[in-house]
This record gives sequence, structure tokens and C-alpha cells, in this order.
Amino acid sequence: MKIICFHLNQVGDLAFSLPALKCIRDGIPGAHITSVVRPGMVEVMASTGLVDDILSRKSGLNLNKLELIRRISAYKPDLALVFSQSAECAALAWLSRAPRRVGFIDTSLGGFLTSRVEFHHPPSTENNLRLIESIGYDITCRGYSGLLRPTAEQIERADRLLQAHGIGPDDPIAALSPGTSGRRSVKEWTDEGFAAVGCHLSKLGIRTLILGTEPAYNIVKECSEILDLSGKTNLGEVTAVLARCKLLIAVDSGILHLCAATGTSVIGLYGPSNPNITGPQGDGHIVLTSGAECSPCVRTECSLARKCMTELSAADVISAVDSILAREVNR
Repeated sequence: MKIICFHLNQVGDLAFSLPALKCIRDGIPGAHITSVVRPGMVEVMASTGLVDDILSRKSGLNLNKLELIRRISAYKPDLALVFSQSAECAALAWLSRAPRRVGFIDTSLGGFLTSRVEFHHPPSTENNLRLIESIGYDITCRGYSGLLRPTAEQIERADRLLQAHGIGPDDPIAALSPGTSGRRSVKEWTDEGFAAVGCHLSKLGIRTLILGTEPAYNIVKECSEILDLSGKTNLGEVTAVLARCKLLIAVDSGILHLCAATGTSVIGLYGPSNPNITGPQGDGHIVLTSGAECSPCVRTECSLARKCMTELSAADVISAVDSILAREVNR
């Protein structure tokens, strides 16, 4: 059986689709699964070992898109799973000529699908598992923990990067991820808070890294012991670094979910988003909130000075750090 899957664009949303892929793999061990993802996600998908082929989908109409259409049509899939609600993915599923094309009820150009299931905002693992149930497969996996395993090549590249900054293979490391995607800056914590946590880790002899896309000048200015690798890694290398970390401290973001999917412990800082829906999956994580009465609001803008995030204290985060490190020592 040939199955083609069309994924969302964001890193966290891609992580939410991994349990669905695991269910398919468990249900039909001999199935040939092809995933269609954005170029930056190819290395992440490669580290799952859940799919047989990965196709890159660039934005806009270009030669890449024409070649993609040719390849998915030649693939002749039996089933198309559309995790994305975009019109483009629905159209690509139709162009694949798969006799069954399954997606969500509010998908743009949903007429290109043969069946649609209910969707509850925001994107989540449970939504994707609903797709799996609708096509008759058992739910054998409900979380992404442990489904990301960096490849040997990714580990080698990450080790070279760390060694270039004086971090040896046996040196303990931890990571901070302060950033979010553009429209979601309302979820960010304070630079001062991240700096305080980084300095605390440094005093414990743990090298602290910042992972993300945008340089974190203000955090490093507050704590010069922190190494800012923002913008210096691709997602494959980030995955390998996270798998090696003792823990990650992060706001609700794609990197948080990448880390939890490797099995590394996460301290998730939540405010406007709901950790019951988009919190880190698996055991050993700690979710912190400020307790603001307006949280979670699930909004992308705030008229209350983001107090759900700014009132979250560095002392509480440091206490959570110590708790995870103590647990590791006592294993």
C-alpha cells in the first residue's frame, strides 16, 4: 500500500503528526509512506525513520512545484492524508490521484478530498489521530516522545559545531529557546528571566546554549557565559543538540516539541497557549504558568502587557531546573 502525507509548515505541527505516522507504520508494516514537507523540515522527518521517502514542497508556483506534482502523480498512492488545511495541500492530494484523500472538515478546497473529519483548533496530535481513526487504523501511539532520533550525520555535524565552541563530547549542556515564530511573539518570556536561568546553569558547570533563528543579543548581554547558536544550525543539527542536552527551557514553540520528541526533559513556559493541548508530550517535563486569570486566551495579540508571561518568575524556573537536575542525579 502506498500512502502520501501532506504536512503543515510549522515545526511543532510536524511533531504533532508523528504519532499518526507511527500508527500507520504499526498498522501496515509493509506500507510505503511518502511525506511532503517544507524544505527546512526534511531533516526533521528524516530523523524519525517513520517514512520511506520525503518530498520537498517550496512555497509558490515554481519549477520545484511542477516537479513535485509530477512525482506525486507518478507515485500513484492508494491513500492521501492531508494534515494541513491549506488549499495547496488539498489540491496536491487531488493531483496525486489517490482514490482516498482524507483531511479536515474546514480544509480550503475541501471538495478535493473524498472524506473530511472534525477539527478542533489549534492543531494538535488528537486532531491527527482522528484522521487515523477515520480510515480504520488502531491508535497505537498517542504521543511523539522518543519518535525523533537524530541520524549519525546530524550528530556528527552537531558535535563538530559544539567542539568549535570549546564544548567536548562529555561536557554537560542545556539549552534555552526564547523565540517564537513572527505572529506568536505574545508567547515570549523575558530576556532577563532567560539570562538568570542561563547564569544559574553556568554556575552549576553546565554549558548553556541558545537555539533559535534570531540572535538573542539582550540575553547574552545579561549573561556572557551563554553561547548563542541562533541562526547557526539547521533543524537536523538542532535535533541532535537537543537529544544530547540535560534539559531545555523554552516557551511554547517548535523547538520545545522537537526536544520533547527526542525524549530530553523540557521546562515549558506557557501563558496564552493551553499546555493541555500543546504542552510537551511524554514523561519528565515541567510546565510553568504565572497563574494569570486571563490565561490561556489562545490569542496572538495582548492588551494586558503579556502579564501571563512577564509575571512568570525566574525563581520558579530555576527551581524547576534544579528539580530536573536532581532527578537525573538520583536515577
